[in-house]
Amino acid sequence: MATNAAAAFGEQMGHLFEIAIRDGLTDVVKANGCTIEPRKMRNGTDNVYQIDAVVFDKKGDPLIIVDPKYIRYTKHNRDKGSWLCVAHYNLRKTFPTIRKSISILAGRWSKPSVALVKSFGVEVFEVPFQIFVTALAKWEIDFNWAESDRKASKKAWQSFCKLSDAQKSKIIGEITFDLMPILRKEVLQVLNTDVSTIPQRVTQVEVLLKTDRNEMLLSTFPSVPKAMSYLVGLVSDKPDISKHPK
Repeated sequence: MATNAAAAFGEQMGHLFEIAIRDGLTDVVKANGCTIEPRKMRNGTDNVYQIDAVVFDKKGDPLIIVDPKYIRYTKHNRDKGSWLCVAHYNLRKTFPTIRKSISILAGRWSKPSVALVKSFGVEVFEVPFQIFVTALAKWEIDFNWAESDRKASKKAWQSFCKLSDAQKSKIIGEITFDLMPILRKEVLQVLNTDVSTIPQRVTQVEVLLKTDRNEMLLSTFPSVPKAMSYLVGLVSDKPDISKHPK
C-alpha cells in the first residue's frame, strides 16, 4: 500500500493503465473465440507470477501474456525489468502454448533496461513518461514534479482525486490512444496465425543443454536444419564419459 501521495498517484496511474490495456484488447480477443483476464500463473518450479493480461484459447491454454509496467523513477528499472525477464521466460518454459509475451513499458524506462527485456524474447512497446505529463496537464495537474518535492506531488494527487471516473478514463484513453491500434494488431496477428505455418517462419533456434554436472550450454542457430545437425552431432558414436572416474 502506498505511504505517500507520490506513491499513491503512481499506483493509481499504473492500475488504470493496466485496466485500459486489458479492456482495449477484450473485443479483439473475444471475436476470435478467446478470453483475456489477469491471472496468477505458476511455473514449473512452483513460483507464482501475477500477469496483468493473459489471453487463453477455447481449451483454456495460454496463448499470449501481456504485461503493462509503469514506473516513474528510473531507479526502479532494474527490479521491474529483471522481474519481467524472469517471469516471462519461466512461464514460456512451463506453458509451451504461449506463442508471444508482450510488455508495455510506460513511464521512465532506460534504454539498457528496455534492451534487457527484449533480449529475453519479450515484445516491447513503449509509452514515454512525457505522454502522461501532457495528458494530465490538460486537467491542470502537474505530473512532472521532482522526486523530493512532496508538496507538488501531494497537490497533484489531490487534484487527480477530485476528478470523476469518466474524467480519469478520458486521461488514460489519451495516454493509450496511439498504442492501442498497434497493440491490437499485434495480438490479432497471433490469434489469426495458422500454426501449421510456424515451421516455415522460423528465424532462430535456441538449444539449451544441461549436463549431469549442471553445466548449462546455450547455442543459437539461424534455422531448424542447422540446429538438427548440431543435435545429431551430439549423439554420434562417442565414448560414454557421463560417469565420473573413481
